Amino acid sequence: MKKKISFGGILTVLVVVILQVTGILPFDHELTSQETHTTVTSNQQLSLENVDLNNPPRFKKIAVNNIRNVDGDTFAFYFHQKEYKLRLLMVDTPESVKPGMKVQPFGKEASDFSKEMLKKGNVSLVFDKGSIKDSYGRYLAYVYIGDEMLQTALLKAGLGIVRYVNAGGDSYVAKLMTAQELAQKNKRGVWQKENYVVKKKNGYYQYNEN
Repeated sequence: MKKKISFGGILTVLVVVILQVTGILPFDHELTSQETHTTVTSNQQLSLENVDLNNPPRFKKIAVNNIRNVDGDTFAFYFHQKEYKLRLLMVDTPESVKPGMKVQPFGKEASDFSKEMLKKGNVSLVFDKGSIKDSYGRYLAYVYIGDEMLQTALLKAGLGIVRYVNAGGDSYVAKLMTAQELAQKNKRGVWQKENYVVKKKNGYYQYNEN
């Protein structure tokens, strides 16, 4: 029996196509929603042996078995006896080891937090679609402990702020901002110290070093 195609069904399809073509509604893609992204990275963990670090895959988990933290947002991982420096994407924690600068409030707490998170194991990196390195030659990535993003964990604890957001490498800025707002609302960590975190003209924050 031949199925009839209703006028309403055709109209719905046409509307969706028009919205996609005009850019109002995104096409299905792993970057269009956090739910899709989580499914992809959870089911596909790549080995460093099969990854070109000069052009790593984006939005895929890359397992790192040998990694240490330098402070709250800076790390070093090792592969084939070579050290690679790494910086958390879009999250800035207070300084704790920067030469010529005294330890900032909550700097040690942030460093200890990241260290304890790494001890849980099952650590992987996820690269965004933007630049893979910063101006210092450090890799820029999301760090996952299992299925938990370290960036969001630090922000929820009030041990970091959303900062250094650049177009092209900001796919999850909304998720990070939500985590930051939770800590800010509950005055956790850096948000409990008056005038320690100040808002910039671009809408993001920085630490008051005075």
